[in-house]
Amino acid sequence: MKKLLLAIMALLTSVAIQAKVIKITLSDGSQQVYTSSQLSAIDFNEDGTLTLTTYDGQVLPPIVADYDAVEISDEAVVYETFNDTLSFNIDADGVPVDLHATRPITKINYVYPSKDPFGEPVTLSGTILIPDEIWNGIASCEGILMVNHYTKFHRNEAPTLSNGELESMLLANPLNPKYIIVESDFYGFGVTVRFPQAFMQGLVNARSSLDGLLAARELLDEMGFDYGPLCFNVGYSSGGFDALAAQKLRDMEYADRISFNKTYSGGGPSDVREAYRQYVLIDSTAYNAVPLLLMVCTKETQRLDVDYSEVFQPYISDRIDELILSKAYSSWPVCDSIGRDKKIHEILAPAYCDLESDESKAIQDILGSFNLNNDDWTPDLSQRIYLFHSRGDDYVPIQCARPMVPFLASKGFEPSIIPGKTNFQTNFVVRSMGHLAATIVYYLQTLSSIYAWPEMYTDNELKPTYQWLLNQELPSPVDVMRYLDSIGIDSRALIKQLAGALSEAQTGESGEIDFVALYAKLDSLLKKVGLSMQEVVEMLYDSGIDYLPLLMELIAYFNENPEEAETSEAAPRLGGAAFQSQTPAGQYELQLYQWLRGYGVLK
Repeated sequence: MKKLLLAIMALLTSVAIQAKVIKITLSDGSQQVYTSSQLSAIDFNEDGTLTLTTYDGQVLPPIVADYDAVEISDEAVVYETFNDTLSFNIDADGVPVDLHATRPITKINYVYPSKDPFGEPVTLSGTILIPDEIWNGIASCEGILMVNHYTKFHRNEAPTLSNGELESMLLANPLNPKYIIVESDFYGFGVTVRFPQAFMQGLVNARSSLDGLLAARELLDEMGFDYGPLCFNVGYSSGGFDALAAQKLRDMEYADRISFNKTYSGGGPSDVREAYRQYVLIDSTAYNAVPLLLMVCTKETQRLDVDYSEVFQPYISDRIDELILSKAYSSWPVCDSIGRDKKIHEILAPAYCDLESDESKAIQDILGSFNLNNDDWTPDLSQRIYLFHSRGDDYVPIQCARPMVPFLASKGFEPSIIPGKTNFQTNFVVRSMGHLAATIVYYLQTLSSIYAWPEMYTDNELKPTYQWLLNQELPSPVDVMRYLDSIGIDSRALIKQLAGALSEAQTGESGEIDFVALYAKLDSLLKKVGLSMQEVVEMLYDSGIDYLPLLMELIAYFNENPEEAETSEAAPRLGGAAFQSQTPAGQYELQLYQWLRGYGVLK
């Protein structure tokens, strides 16, 4: 009998730029609904049944239906709703923590038009998570959180099929934020699971998220659902890269349709080329499935004419289909399969571990084209961005995240570690936490900021009270020392005594402060605790503090006559600055910290 090849319908979908809907009316009059992105073929059997084949090769049990009842139609959005529950269970560096926090939600899965990595039209899938009290009209919705999911390996980890930890952190917590989540499966998952995913491939996932957001808004509007005025762009790890990429693509192509109140990007690289270089230079990562995934996705989505045997060691190249392309394993089984202790040179072929080889230079050029800090982006200064990264990140080296700070600064953004102080908030000072544990800090700061937004902002502008508060000048170290001087503590004498002791310990001679020698001595002391003066200077810069003027101020302070120095104004400046943290965002973050401490997650 005849076979209906739905690959042809998918081609028609590309022309129409919308999903083809297959409605099959069964013998009892009920209907089954599929999309042209889910099925690869329909077989019309001689016994009067239909056999459906999915794109991943699964043959579904035959169904009884009238041949003439198979209807193929055009619909912009196809969706289904069902009840679900978010549970706040996190895994902090391998230690599972169950906080027993749940929140009932209504989940809406939908398909929508977008583009694939090659610029061709494609149908993608996404999900909308709506807390039940909002869905049922008991509480009003304040806005949308556009979540960019973190690294996925298994096909069943697609947001339409499962709920991730970040989604639960954002909605299932004691604050019960009045927001909904919109999230794309991304190309390579959900209805496009048959294709390799576009992990870290520049703006591909960004387009998936933005098109998914537009389709979700359209769907919710048609349903008469009020999703509120606010919209935040959120993502951690590879999702942090994708969130920042979404901000970039929004500025370039979607500014007339989408505006974010703020983008919260955490734990991701902005410089993909440098991520590869750091993996090779360090020759290690605590998550060695990621370099493997990066190389596979780059080869597949860029259609590189290179054999896997040339890229990986033999014990890996022979298993790429099984480990990565099949999407049959989650990330940690992949790590276990290749060996969690394996170094990068034991995974990649020698040519790709030599940064000067022709093969390595070629892949670096390609990865460099994915960088978010390239000059093809002119950032919109009306948007707000938050960048977070732990300096102790054992998955994504800090060196591939920091380049975004000078890039945005060169485009007119002024970094500040203080929320709301500027349109560019940074936090690159968290050092003692690895990638997974730092997720909690990112979540706390992001959620507290989002939750406090309605109290701090009106029509996306800071309320006058908070604007005045944030305009107050923060005390510098010299302000602190002047304040100590004003209450009778001779800070000059204390610092000179410390410097003299350091000098004597180093040279055996006591003398005047030698700032160069002091810098070197402090550097040696900091290295004993895993830090350096260079890192301290970087932290100051990332936090919006210019190191050189501060140094000049310190030198001037030590060279001035104490009897002529004016110290009376230091105390009120310090007093005013003490209130900097007493914003709603700070209060909510403290509340969340206390909640987590109560469960023993944070000490």
